[in-house]
Amino acid sequence: MVNRCALNLSIATRKLWGKLGKNNTWLPLYVHMTDSGEVAKLLWEQWLPVHSKEIIAKGIDKKANSLQENEIIAYAKKIAIFMATAHDLGKSSPLFQKKADKVGYGEILDDIMDTELTVAPRENDLTKRFTHALISERILELAGLDRSYAVVIGGHHGKPPSERMDVESAEYYENETGIGLKAWDNVHNELLELALRTADLQELPKGNLCITAQVILTGFLIMTDWIASGEGFPLVSRDDYLFKVKESAERAQTAWHDLKLPKYGKFADACLNEEIFQKRFAIAQPRPMQLEAVDVISKAKSPGIVIVEAPMGEGKTEAALAVAEVMGNKYGLAGVYFALPTQATSDGIFKRIETWIEHLHQDGHKSIFLAHGKAGFNKDYEGICLRSNINNYDDTALIHNNAEAVIVNDWTQGRKKGLLSDFVVGTVDQILMCGLAQKHLALRHLGITNKVVIIDECHAYDTYMNSYLKLVLNWLGAYEVPVIMLSATLPPSKRQDMIAAYEKNYGIDKHGYKGRSTMPDYAQPKGDNAYPIISYSNGNIIDNVLPAKSGRKQEVKLELLDEEDLCTTLESLLEDGGCVGIIRNTVQKAQETAEMLGKKFGSQVVELLHSRFISYDRVYKELAVRKKLGPPNVTPENKRPELLIVVGTQVMEQSLDVDFDVMFTDICPMDLLLQRIGRLHRHKRKKARPKKMQKAMCYVMGVISNAEFDDGSENIYGKYLLLRTKAFLPDKVILTDDIPLLVKQTYEDDFEQEALDRLSKISDVSIHEIYNEAKLQNSLWKEEKNQRAETFQIKAPKEQRKNLIGWLNIGIKDDKNGKKGEATVRDIDASIEVLVVVKKDDGCVYTLPWLKTYGDKLISLPDNNLAKAIAGCSLALPRYFTTKWNIDKTIAELERVVLNNNLDKCYASYWLNGELFLVLGENYRVHLLDKELQYDHQRGLMFV
Repeated sequence: MVNRCALNLSIATRKLWGKLGKNNTWLPLYVHMTDSGEVAKLLWEQWLPVHSKEIIAKGIDKKANSLQENEIIAYAKKIAIFMATAHDLGKSSPLFQKKADKVGYGEILDDIMDTELTVAPRENDLTKRFTHALISERILELAGLDRSYAVVIGGHHGKPPSERMDVESAEYYENETGIGLKAWDNVHNELLELALRTADLQELPKGNLCITAQVILTGFLIMTDWIASGEGFPLVSRDDYLFKVKESAERAQTAWHDLKLPKYGKFADACLNEEIFQKRFAIAQPRPMQLEAVDVISKAKSPGIVIVEAPMGEGKTEAALAVAEVMGNKYGLAGVYFALPTQATSDGIFKRIETWIEHLHQDGHKSIFLAHGKAGFNKDYEGICLRSNINNYDDTALIHNNAEAVIVNDWTQGRKKGLLSDFVVGTVDQILMCGLAQKHLALRHLGITNKVVIIDECHAYDTYMNSYLKLVLNWLGAYEVPVIMLSATLPPSKRQDMIAAYEKNYGIDKHGYKGRSTMPDYAQPKGDNAYPIISYSNGNIIDNVLPAKSGRKQEVKLELLDEEDLCTTLESLLEDGGCVGIIRNTVQKAQETAEMLGKKFGSQVVELLHSRFISYDRVYKELAVRKKLGPPNVTPENKRPELLIVVGTQVMEQSLDVDFDVMFTDICPMDLLLQRIGRLHRHKRKKARPKKMQKAMCYVMGVISNAEFDDGSENIYGKYLLLRTKAFLPDKVILTDDIPLLVKQTYEDDFEQEALDRLSKISDVSIHEIYNEAKLQNSLWKEEKNQRAETFQIKAPKEQRKNLIGWLNIGIKDDKNGKKGEATVRDIDASIEVLVVVKKDDGCVYTLPWLKTYGDKLISLPDNNLAKAIAGCSLALPRYFTTKWNIDKTIAELERVVLNNNLDKCYASYWLNGELFLVLGENYRVHLLDKELQYDHQRGLMFV
């Protein structure tokens, strides 16, 4: 039976190719176009959430298209199908069809030239200038479609045209584009009619399309094209294609079944306030903050931003998930993105999120994705991947087996497609990259606008990252995506900045442009030190509520300590045992401290945690510490050690839920200091703590004088914030009551003079000059960070304004593993990650001996399991090797190491392809550039 689409097309149009394969296989252009239209229908009907549909629908000019309010969603669907069908219209051009000759399909050109169509001569090949996407855009514009619609098709390969003139010049090269040549114009008109017919449209849309709708529709189009170009849509033989190719609707249904994308549906049953916490988290008595958060958002009339500030250990995570559930149900979202500062914190919360999803009682299954570079090493995530592949997640079976309702969908795996999963847990980088000018950005926006976005530890991001965060909040507000931000130590000015960033571009006005004409009034919190506090936007109101305090209080005494007195102080404190936390600001300090204390108290009671361990060792060590000092459900009283000293760096601020009897820390900005103190006497204990540690005590080191701090601390945090922290450092702090005031005193301008006065009273030198110089340097540093951050950022919605031309002009190049993008949004120097192995005297290379199961294994052609174990020995080299003047030399030397040891044979493995190796000698030492390095299982990588 002949494909019905072909019956309405001329012979010339039927002869144009869209896809070419091997062994005389192809796909006619009109078939690929209708395949794409049918995929768009299925995506819209079964996958795209209500909220995303509304973003597109609200961006359409209703008046120009004579639409009533109840017709707009149905019309938006037709536009999406039309765009998907018409996206490759530009392949019907002399320039594109000429490509067949270059890949051995010259007979196609012969067939085309048997008609009235001409083909571009080879010497006039302008392929790079006139891509088929750009030609598609110009054909549609000349047919009468507004550029704000046409540019969506122009960007369906990931990047919109750079300049207006690029598009407009297409018609002046008719021999290449076909535009203006009668025979080619006839083909264009036929295919345009085909697209309108597939979408059930009588004519092209009129008026313009607003900027947010353009972005989401572009992302939708990219997703559609990727699916329609995938394995589910096989090519056919050129000999009898008219009779063998099935109707596109049938092809799409078959591919859709195999794709197994989870269907959209409300991701949870509606629950009453307290029921959410009881059913989802088994919390019989929710805290006031948790109940208030759900109550406030349940009454809200429109999506907005919510900022929850509450003490450590107060249950902010559960509150955020409960609020997300309410928002998701009210506003038609598909799931949640839970963003955290680090890979370690993402891994730490992953199991909790999975368990929560399992309790949502949704019909069918929901997909999950762990969004960071080491996701393959997370056992919980790997288990879901394995379970999903074994069971193939049959819909009917899953309804009766809630544990298997959480699946990993194969198609939505990978760096660019992962955000299209329903639920995503990952680092904040993936959110910040929504503001980074990089190819396929629209696909990332599509994934984020499907969800409620939760950003944890929102105080933890520096000036550079905050620049990206505020830009992304601009866009999330424009999309009306609900956002929840969590912190225990957020300065009030930062809270207002975040709210203002979200509200600045909120919604769409009657003209289709973004942003409010005036900002809503911000209701100032009642009371100077209101805490906990929930701030939220609701339509034209920005308000806050002050939940009742939970009654949890902890008094902590603070005392400055010269680090030379650390040993003697510990000797005195540990007479009856105890568990000590020591946080140093640099890896070298932490290593030196651990070595000194190991000699004094025995290496068996000293644990060291920092970022310069191989991944395998770091994960193992963090788990070991959590088992020893974790919450009661992890560490029973009888399992807690009598004596333990844990020395670490900033990795201990957020990634570990542990309980110390006493704490020592280098000085750092007040909010981070309070986070560190939050690990002190953190859990309720039935058994009494050691006699000298029954009262919480924190010793602060690194203060050389009232105006001077150790070099490492100043280099990391800058002198200004350390001076402000020192000025208001109390003798004791009441957690949670004192948190808001201490943070305000350190960060807010209102306390500037008081800080100077306090420092002047206790300083034996003139502090004003030192303080003002530090303030100036801090200001210059922040300005430089902001300017650098803006280099590769997209514009805010109001600034982009009319259409997406030039949207990604000043961007970064795409890279295979996404590390360049992550580095760009974090303001980190280029890093070099190596895999650590050992070369023995026999000249062969082996794995490190202490690896479980795979230790001391010969490396030649590793199987998949051994290759994965080797990949788990990754380590980021110290900054010395990645500076501008050393990085090229470092890479060159490491590449020679790979070749000299035949390690390039490992590149056949997925896990090891392209990796660099640090090959240690049998003494675990290696010479790299002009430095001697040593790796120690207990201390990590060290300079010798």
